[in-house]
Formats: sequence, C-alpha cells, structure tokens
Amino acid sequence: MPRFNNDQVSAIIWFASGGFIAWGSAGYGLGSLASPGSGFITFLAGLGICFFSFIGLVEATLRQRKGGRWKPVMKGLDWGKAFLVMGALTAYALLLSRLGFIICTALFVGFMLRVVKPQGWPVVIAGGVLAALGTYGIFELWLQAQLPRGPLGF
Repeated sequence: MPRFNNDQVSAIIWFASGGFIAWGSAGYGLGSLASPGSGFITFLAGLGICFFSFIGLVEATLRQRKGGRWKPVMKGLDWGKAFLVMGALTAYALLLSRLGFIICTALFVGFMLRVVKPQGWPVVIAGGVLAALGTYGIFELWLQAQLPRGPLGF
C-alpha cells in the first residue's frame, strides 16, 4: 500500500519546483520594493507556488488521515473531450488573425461552454459574448494592447 496519495506527491513536486524557481531567480538580483531587480517577480512567483503547494500538501495529508488513498490518475479520463479542447485551441490560434479577437474568442468560449461542460444556449451565447467583450475591454481599451482585428474592423 502506498504511503502517500496523489495530491501529496504532486504538492511535494510543486513545492520543489517553486523552491527551485525562487532559488534560481534570486541569482538575478531581487532589488527592493522601491526598485525591484530582474529576479524579483519570478522570486515572488516561486514563493507563491511554494505557499499554495504547502496548503495543498496540508489538505491532502488531512484527507489521507480520513482514509483518502492513492487513485489511478488516468482511470475514467474522457480522452474525447481532451482532443476536442486541443482541436479548439488549434483552431483558435489559426483563425485568430482572420476572424479577429472578438469573434474568434466569442466562438471559442461558446464552443467550450457547449461541448466541454454542456450548457444551455442562453448561457453559451451570453458567456461567449461577455467573455469576448470583457477581455477586449481589459486588453484593448484599458491596457491599450493591440489585439488582432477581424474583417469587420474590430
């Protein structure tokens, strides 16, 4: 019988990865809060990974004490949906410059809402449109990042 459950093993791996990221980024110079160095953000990211993986490790350990055991990771996995998502991401990347950000994003989010976790048409349409317009507002209008324009000019 294994000593650890799945979540404990993955939390330990993520903790080690976060520690490695923090340790490696410290070599680039952390600077100070007023004048951060080039390794400051990646150092904080590594600490964040360590923090959240530690929380996951504690939660997994408490669950193991209540009887949670090792489970086969690939058992019961729906490969059809995984391939649909990969195909949709590929189509999104290929069509983004032709259709533009708003249309392509609305179609992609709508497809995900309809196929991956089937929702009704009102949720699919509203979710796709709101996600596309919301991200457009954040990136194009607020942050002034250039997003691909479609044949209709937006």
